[in-house]
Amino acid sequence: MTNKYRHIFFDWDNTLWDFSANSEKALSVLFSVYRFGRYFKDFETFHNIYKERNAQLWEDYAAGRIKREFLETERFEYPFRVVGCTDVEVVDALKVRYLELLGEQTALKPGAREILDCLKGRGMKLYIISNGFSAVQHLKIASSGLKDYFDRIYLSEDVKEHKPNKAFFDYMLKSSNARKRESLVVGDNFTADITGSINAGIDCVYYAPDYNGEPLNPKPNYIIKNLLELKEL
Repeated sequence: MTNKYRHIFFDWDNTLWDFSANSEKALSVLFSVYRFGRYFKDFETFHNIYKERNAQLWEDYAAGRIKREFLETERFEYPFRVVGCTDVEVVDALKVRYLELLGEQTALKPGAREILDCLKGRGMKLYIISNGFSAVQHLKIASSGLKDYFDRIYLSEDVKEHKPNKAFFDYMLKSSNARKRESLVVGDNFTADITGSINAGIDCVYYAPDYNGEPLNPKPNYIIKNLLELKEL
C-alpha cells in the first residue's frame, strides 16, 4: 500500500467480522432450541439450504429487487417449504431470535484487530461500509470490540443507498471529506465492494482468502488472502 492512502473504508461482514462463523453458530443454537431435527436430517442439511437462499436474497436486496421485510421472512420460510413444513410461529420467532443471537457473536476474521491497530497507528482514518441492517450491525460492531477504531460507520439503511450503487460511495466520500485519490475500499464481496468502488473511481482491495488466480473483471487494484497483507502492499 502506498502512502497516498489516508482513508480506508472496510466492508464489515466477512471482511473484518466473521459473518459465516457467527451466523452458523447462531443458527446451530436455534436448530437445537427449536428442535429442527424434526424436519431436517441434521443441522448441515438445514444450514446449506438456508445459506444458499440467503445469499441469493442478499444479492437481490443490494440490487433493490426486494425489500428488507421479504428477505427477513423468506430466508427462514424457504428451508421449511423445502421439507414441506409451514410453521408460521417458528418462522416469526426465528426472525427475531436469529438477529439477537447474531448480534452477540464476536468471531473476527484472522488478522482483523492487528491490521486495524497497524493502520490506526499510522494515522489513517478508518470507516465501516455495509449493506447490513442498521440495528443488528450496530450490535455486532459493539460486541466485536472494534468500534473505537472507526471514525464513521456507513450503513445502507442510513445512507438510503446500497453498495454497489455509485451514490453510496459518493455519499461516504463527501460526508467523510475524503478525496478519491486518498481513499481505499477493502471488501470480500466482488459485486458490492469491488465493482462498486471501481465504478465510483476509488481504488480497492479484494479480500479473497480462497482466491485461485482466475482473471477478474473488473480488475481490483489489489488482491489479498489475509488482512495482514495490507501492511506490505
